[in-house]
Amino acid sequence: MTLFVGTSGWAYKEWKPDFYPQEVPQRAFLEFYGSKLTACEINATFRRMQSDETIAKWRDTVPETFRFSTKAHRGLTHTKQLTPSEEKSEFFNAFVKSVGGLDGKLGVILWQFPPFRKRDDEDLAGLLEALKGGPRFALEFRDDSWAADDVYRAIADAGGTVCISETKGEVPVAFPPGPLAYVRMRAERYSDAARGGWLELLRATAAERDVFAFTKHEGIPAGDPFGGIGLAQWLVAEL
Repeated sequence: MTLFVGTSGWAYKEWKPDFYPQEVPQRAFLEFYGSKLTACEINATFRRMQSDETIAKWRDTVPETFRFSTKAHRGLTHTKQLTPSEEKSEFFNAFVKSVGGLDGKLGVILWQFPPFRKRDDEDLAGLLEALKGGPRFALEFRDDSWAADDVYRAIADAGGTVCISETKGEVPVAFPPGPLAYVRMRAERYSDAARGGWLELLRATAAERDVFAFTKHEGIPAGDPFGGIGLAQWLVAEL
């Protein structure tokens, strides 16, 4: 199994010069990023469908061992229900086909739901049925009503997992079940002890299944090894 580590996006001029050297132009950011980190979470796919040319360019710019996480389009996540409606099914299929252009470099699709989305088991079952047989997936819920073992197990049985969004700088005991694990490390800063605890948990989990870990991308100096892209670099170096 493998651990894929990165942050959310790569097109940040403020990462110069602590991450991107001054002489690297923005058009070459992804190529440089891919030489230092092993994964990236793409937010652009949440806002709009990307052209086939853009998807192919992303795919062909990074190494074979690199993996992307693409956020599901908001037209599929910020809707009245989780289950793709009949009128949304065509768009659902078009989105999955589009990001599928990343080929083997598509690691996982992140389905990130709004805070108003409360637990609905029947609706969840419909979404999981639609996701079966497609790309690997992680679901991020922002309402506590979803935090239940039976929800986690149903998602794992369908081939996905629940995304952990960690904001307090703490280390959980374990990841939710599933054929993969997914964490968004959103705290501004992790202590030395917490950073070491995360490294240990990521290593142990990656021995059993693929793990995707993404640090916070904004508001943190690029040279800080305790948060943001600096933390992602530190994790990759220690692994």
